[in-house]
Amino acid sequence: MKLQEEIQQLRQHLESLAARSDDDLNRYRLASPPLPPGMYWQARWLVGWILRRLETLRLKPPNPWPASLKHGVQRSRAKPLLIWAVGMNPDSLRTACDGIAKMCESAPDFAPVLVTDVADFSYFSRLGWLVEYLPELSGHGDTYGERKAMFLSRLYKGAPVLPASAGLVADTESGTLAHWLAALGR
Repeated sequence: MKLQEEIQQLRQHLESLAARSDDDLNRYRLASPPLPPGMYWQARWLVGWILRRLETLRLKPPNPWPASLKHGVQRSRAKPLLIWAVGMNPDSLRTACDGIAKMCESAPDFAPVLVTDVADFSYFSRLGWLVEYLPELSGHGDTYGERKAMFLSRLYKGAPVLPASAGLVADTESGTLAHWLAALGR
């Protein structure tokens, strides 16, 4: 399978995960407390309501989730670049991360966010990347990993996504990260 097709399938998978409803979130939603009396609190509530509506209508971009780490190389306002590495073996994941780290040198505006089920945190912390860990835990209904994948797909919705196998392709075929982001339409 070509890397372009793999990227397209991964984006479709994440969009379908983001569209699924999470019954646990709806079932255990906290009741909002009553507003304190006073004009200040009513005006504050009204401004918050207007801002939330503008975000849902996509007229105001939401505040981005900070994807860079304080000890990382990326800037504090870097945009997240999701790297999906679920199901990879640890050795090939290390090789892929090295390749993606080389590609990321050409795009300092992006902070890599690694989504993986490999618990090799000492290696990932040396890269300076944010790591979202999807462990294999079971329970009733959807597993914890599936629910967290749905949450992450909502959290990073609209962010460019690359499979970790992009770091394994030869340098002549992959080019730079800017090449892949242009191919993704970002």
